[in-house]
Amino acid sequence: MRKFTYWIVAIGILTMSGLLATSSALASGKVIVYSSNQQQQNDIMAAAFVKATGIKCEMVRAGSGVLIKRMKAEKNRPLGDVALGLSKIILENNMDLWEPYKIKDFAAYPEEYKDPNGMWLGKILHVMVFMYNTKLVPAAQAPKAWSDFLDPKWQDQVAFCNPNNAGSAYSQLSIMLSLWGDNEAGWKKAEKFLKQAKITQQSSIVYTGVAGGEFPAGITMEYAVHRLKKDGAPVEVVYPAEGTLAYTEGLAIIKGGPNRENARKFMDWATGVETRKQILDQFLRRPARGDIDLGSLAPGMIPLATLNLLKNYDEDYWTKRRPEVLEKVKDILLRVK
Repeated sequence: MRKFTYWIVAIGILTMSGLLATSSALASGKVIVYSSNQQQQNDIMAAAFVKATGIKCEMVRAGSGVLIKRMKAEKNRPLGDVALGLSKIILENNMDLWEPYKIKDFAAYPEEYKDPNGMWLGKILHVMVFMYNTKLVPAAQAPKAWSDFLDPKWQDQVAFCNPNNAGSAYSQLSIMLSLWGDNEAGWKKAEKFLKQAKITQQSSIVYTGVAGGEFPAGITMEYAVHRLKKDGAPVEVVYPAEGTLAYTEGLAIIKGGPNRENARKFMDWATGVETRKQILDQFLRRPARGDIDLGSLAPGMIPLATLNLLKNYDEDYWTKRRPEVLEKVKDILLRVK
């Protein structure tokens, strides 16, 4: 009887140990993040998240357009948990792919940089700028305004990403159309610009190409130029004379993803103040949070309040117009390239 009792106790201890081990495994687990960010940033974020939470982070990198196509194809059986690095326009145009979740620091983000129901959240502000290679273009001859790129002297001299492949490029094109008009005359100018520009298929090729001397100038995002300058590249940033746009890059939980709780933990961690400070310090990406001082972490980055931001830019209008505009761009590129 005593042996039987000991056997029962032993079985109970083993069973409890197994349950605890299983519970521990479930508590850690993993999260799968579909990201359009650079691989270096993805690697650093994945390692930092594991260190902070014990949860494994698998980063799947591709351009934003490719990621959206993948998530749509997987909609009935999602394989990813979080979509990271997508523009506000793309996030708002694909609301059926996201699951609502209000992060812990929801109140720290201004209203214009988040969905009121928590469907998506903007963590980064990208200011649209021009850049040029200082070894190829004298400062006096650098582009100053969007209309400068209509000058024949910029034929094949300025790099611009295909708007069908990058949300940032769509924002840049919509700025031009806001200034020139979403009408026949404005589209003639847009067509002339697209014909003269060197069209790339990834936004990163624009700034790396200018830094490497492949292109004299390019239209890109503020952080890229500041990072390259910090690393010693011969590049300079120009804030467009007519005004520019600070567009939101954010993240969202993929609806029906396999690791929902870990996806929420990733959202809280990725939008937290310490993570945002780290990303600003290492990658010079302007935070959307309103409680971080740029001065100590990003010397030389101009405060948002001092930038000449377009006052008549209608983001809702360009979000709704996106499918038609991109279709027009496809037609133009087929004709002129």
